[in-house]
Amino acid sequence: ITGANRGIGYEFVRQYNDKGYRIIATCRNPAAAEALQALAAENDNIIIERLDLVDLPGIDALAAKYAGQPIDILINNAALMRGPDKGQAFGSIDYDEFDKFFHTNVRGPLKVAEAFWPSVKISDDGIVASLTTGQGRRGIPVPGFAYYKSSKAAIDNLHFDIGRKGKRDDIRVVTMTPGRVPTHGEKVNKSMVKVEDSVRGMITVLEDFTIDRNGSTMRWNGELLSQ
Repeated sequence: ITGANRGIGYEFVRQYNDKGYRIIATCRNPAAAEALQALAAENDNIIIERLDLVDLPGIDALAAKYAGQPIDILINNAALMRGPDKGQAFGSIDYDEFDKFFHTNVRGPLKVAEAFWPSVKISDDGIVASLTTGQGRRGIPVPGFAYYKSSKAAIDNLHFDIGRKGKRDDIRVVTMTPGRVPTHGEKVNKSMVKVEDSVRGMITVLEDFTIDRNGSTMRWNGELLSQ
């Protein structure tokens, strides 16, 4: 699980821990991940590892560390999210920031999937899942989210192709939308989904997902968004 130090990633760790899984929980700065460290201290099945999505050699090194060990569920959760802001509006794009988003939100998850693919392949029922947004393909209906929404559209399309490879290797491949989840301290309103409910729903999606739907995007509540 990437981005396991807070929000959705941490909740994945917590709920899979309750299910008795052995978990590799990754984040950029494990020393600062106080809640994750506390949870791992009480549960020896949780292993915390450093992983930075822009450090491609580091991703390879972590995958090599676990080579030969089956990974049943690979969850690409970590991502950059920011906006709306003027730098993401057409006519005033900050291309250095644009590259930063694509390095983190597209190249990073793609590299994680490639690097850990052999470990998922030797699982009896492996799945590669990446979080996306329901607004990725058609755009968030508010200006100023160009980096984020285009990076998530790229992830959706990459997983469509990865899904074909998955069918050949007997690996399930899916992208999932968590819904509007308050992960940054926002005020909760009726249109939002509680983090624990979103993650519980996505875990059910992963359990029920079949390989004939490889490359699809699923909502957290089990609805098919696109195939």
